[in-house]
Amino acid sequence: MNKTPKHHGEFYFEPNPAQWKTAVLQNRENFSNKTLWGQIPSEVRASLKMPTDCPVILSGHQPIFFYPGIWAKCLAASELAQSVSGAAYHKITDTALAPEFVHSIPEADGKGKIRRREVDFFSTNQMKNQEKAVPYTFLPPPDPAALGKILLDFSFFGSASVQSSTKWFGEKLIQGLKNKTSWNQYHTFTLQLLDQISGTERSIVEGSSLWASEPFINFLSYWLIHMAELNESYNSSLNEYRKIKSITHEIEPMPNLKFENWYSELPFWGTNKGHHRDTLWAKTDGKVITLKVKGLDVQYDFHLDNLSHELAVSSLKIWPKAIPQSLFLRMYLCDFFIHGIGGGVYEEVGNLFFQKTTQIAPPVYGIVSATYLVDPKESETLNSMADHEKALELWGRVLQQNPEYLFTRQADWKRDLPSSLHGAIESYLKNPSFKKMAQEKIALLAALKETVKKQDAGKKIKELNGKLFEGCGEVLKAMEKFRLETESIKATREALAYREYPFFCFEESVFLDMKEKIKRALVEGRK
Repeated sequence: MNKTPKHHGEFYFEPNPAQWKTAVLQNRENFSNKTLWGQIPSEVRASLKMPTDCPVILSGHQPIFFYPGIWAKCLAASELAQSVSGAAYHKITDTALAPEFVHSIPEADGKGKIRRREVDFFSTNQMKNQEKAVPYTFLPPPDPAALGKILLDFSFFGSASVQSSTKWFGEKLIQGLKNKTSWNQYHTFTLQLLDQISGTERSIVEGSSLWASEPFINFLSYWLIHMAELNESYNSSLNEYRKIKSITHEIEPMPNLKFENWYSELPFWGTNKGHHRDTLWAKTDGKVITLKVKGLDVQYDFHLDNLSHELAVSSLKIWPKAIPQSLFLRMYLCDFFIHGIGGGVYEEVGNLFFQKTTQIAPPVYGIVSATYLVDPKESETLNSMADHEKALELWGRVLQQNPEYLFTRQADWKRDLPSSLHGAIESYLKNPSFKKMAQEKIALLAALKETVKKQDAGKKIKELNGKLFEGCGEVLKAMEKFRLETESIKATREALAYREYPFFCFEESVFLDMKEKIKRALVEGRK
């Protein structure tokens, strides 16, 4: 089932958003003072200087230039937090690699067509290469020249529907680069800009900093000490999920953890001062656990009886992958976590894993996404043309077998076929010769039911059918012309239907509309 909203201004929520407020309060009552893997959520939050006297609503994502579908998570977190007198937080997943998401903008090609063009936030080849291999936490902010070029391109090539939006954002985006020394700093600035527009607020947590904190090191130590049983639970959760969803491919939604050459694969990344990031592997020998990172020759030995301290001071930094990452966040940092549709898939596995390892039902989480298009009116027009494609194909077959349908089923073709074809069809219908042949064929079709007349009627029907179809020449030409026109705007249709253009392609009214719809949904429920 594709849960992604298809139409402009459409949202997807799971579960019903009217239930979220109750879920927040129940999660808080059930888990805030419960010991989970040796740590208590309220104590973890206190150590991280997060509020403990009110509910915390958390969202998270990679530090890309947000599009409306992602911003919906942040807006939902803010609105939900306000409804329960709580605090909204957003965790930046800055341990991801930039190539995991490609930024694009819509632009005109000079011939009136729109295409989607990938953009780069760096000018030099050195930085472009670095961007491909280095996690966001190590990247500098966008190059002013590259960002300026993106914005300038809109002035000359951008579609009319986004030029005004880019102009409005452009000055602010360039100004915001001043005094920013990291990608995270600039990303935080863009979030604050969106909050300012939306009238919302949130606190920011950087993933790379969080994974260096004492509570996460304790969480990691617990996993390493109980590696065998937790890895087994992890794999069995994936197997169970595949069985529930009837998935036969072994790498969906992610591969099982492997055991090779006495090393166990872990759902964590390892990284060092060289900024290399790859999968972490471990083996235990008595009271010593050895860790290594795929692609690096060096190994790291730690004593199990002093594991947390040695991990904290090691040059090896360890970051969680999807399942342990959201597990830590939902266990300790929040009373309600808000995912996007993709994250919700991983969380179904996470729920199975949580239940296997704690023997208790996991906290409830929410899913939200939205679709907003850069030019909804033009998209609607183009989509309506595309909707005629199947009808054209169908009626093309109909005319070969039953051309008289143009006379007998006028309501159908007027509904199915574009108005630009109606003139050619009307001209065909006005031809008295064709009308007479159609009436004769209809009468002969009735005669087919009589055994005596069946053979002669069949021959005459075939003859009339050929003449009627031959007379459809102008109709067929009009259909082919429309088909070619539809094919020529296919790239434009696909470009305008793309839902992941960055926020600066959208007018301020979009973000206000999003906020209002989310606010209403949290009260009234899913529409």
